[in-house]
Amino acid sequence: MKHILTILTAIALCSLPFTAQAQSEEDYLPKAGDLGLSVSANPISQIISTSSTQPLVSIAGKYMVSDKSALFLNVGWIYNYNHYNYYANDDAALYLDPFSRAKVIDTREDQITGLNVSFGGERRIGKGKVQGVFGGGIMYAFSYYDTRYSYGNAITSINQQPSISDDLYSDIYNPDVPGVSYQRYLSEFNTTPTHYIGLTGYAGVEWFVAPKVSVGAKLYLTAAYRFSSGDYYTAEGYNYLTGQVEEWTELLRPSSHGFRFNRDNVGMDISFNFYF
Repeated sequence: MKHILTILTAIALCSLPFTAQAQSEEDYLPKAGDLGLSVSANPISQIISTSSTQPLVSIAGKYMVSDKSALFLNVGWIYNYNHYNYYANDDAALYLDPFSRAKVIDTREDQITGLNVSFGGERRIGKGKVQGVFGGGIMYAFSYYDTRYSYGNAITSINQQPSISDDLYSDIYNPDVPGVSYQRYLSEFNTTPTHYIGLTGYAGVEWFVAPKVSVGAKLYLTAAYRFSSGDYYTAEGYNYLTGQVEEWTELLRPSSHGFRFNRDNVGMDISFNFYF
């Protein structure tokens, strides 16, 4: 994220020498018939939550219908990655010393990738170099998710139910597997994307730092209908019928749908905007 913002800042600074060409504040502002290009980054998508709908980086095209209104088409790349470490008891150390306080590390990695496309209208207010902007439109997004687990204690014929961190995961669904009395997740994933269709709206400001070059920030909110075809998980466990540690993949959740409106639907982006 820091690299993205550094690049965008450099682009804006390179445009500052053209400031001297401006004759008045009106020369700074876009006019009817102008085209616009915006490049934006959404740091809040990495801070607030693991969002399935908010793009990390977006590129938008605009057409100024009038001096104060525009149509926009925005395409954004959804990406979110988190790595978590948790402590669990070291079973091997406890076997040698019942009073051992040694720990091992369990890990969880969450990754979401996808695409967000929105189309709509924008309106701006103000006559100076700082302009208020607000707009809204329709939104479609899709995303894939992949969660992977690793453990400090291995499953063996001797230790068939090793210790794991209580914080690693919750709401476990483990269907019965013949010969297996204990199983733990290795991954959760979807093989087809989860789809989102809804409405999006935003409000913010643009500050024109050079003729037809602005830095912007806006807060936006999305309400979306969600539907997916199902999620899967891979698990492992010791099978006493075969005398081996085995892995298998099962359906975790069937197809589902519903209306989504929570903190994942809130976003804030910083943009650099160019009009020509």
